[in-house]
Amino acid sequence: MHKSGTTLIADTLHRSGIPMVGDMAAGGYDDGNKMERAETRELNMELLRDDGGHSFRVIRPLATDAVTPAHRARARAVIDGLAGAGPWGFKDPRTLLTFDFWEEMLEAPRLVGVFRDPVEVFGHYLKRAGRRWISRDPAYLPDALRAWCVYNRHLLEVKRRHPEMLLLDYADFMTADDGLQALSAHVGRDLVDCRRPGMRRARAAPTADYRLARGIVRLRDRMDPARIHAELRKAAWT
Repeated sequence: MHKSGTTLIADTLHRSGIPMVGDMAAGGYDDGNKMERAETRELNMELLRDDGGHSFRVIRPLATDAVTPAHRARARAVIDGLAGAGPWGFKDPRTLLTFDFWEEMLEAPRLVGVFRDPVEVFGHYLKRAGRRWISRDPAYLPDALRAWCVYNRHLLEVKRRHPEMLLLDYADFMTADDGLQALSAHVGRDLVDCRRPGMRRARAAPTADYRLARGIVRLRDRMDPARIHAELRKAAWT
């Protein structure tokens, strides 16, 4: 899911010699550097018909009939262009929605997933929405929480299909060294530690806004973020 630590993981791998983007974008996370390879991000957006609006409102998985030979050719060009130069990777939360496509295109990829407490992710979107979110866009925060459920249910499905995938809890990764060591073992190299305590901003603290949005998602969408989070915790590396 967006805002779950994917940029930190990608930055860690990139600075440790596994290129995750073409040219390192200037600045850090707050300057807009999300460590997303342009070619794969743009292809994902095209596959999902994402027009660049609110990312959390793109939740439908890729339809089989939406994939064209041109899409496959573009993906093949990216892969062939990077082949032979050593390990490489890409990150984009949308890949959870297009995973079947990339699973077809890539040969035995080494998978890393990361999840974050829904309360913390919700806190990020609450700051964006402001205190008057109900009058401005009453679906904004419930839709953000719904997206967290959708994306992380896909993450759990990928983990079930690929038990070898390393699944990390963002909070654990930020506060202990075991996750970094597990990531190092998973990719087979020493890693540069890119963690900074200040990067973990929206700590888990359920609010009345969260409880309201959770209630809406449970009734409207028949999904419970607390239950999904518990499943993620159970499936994660420990």
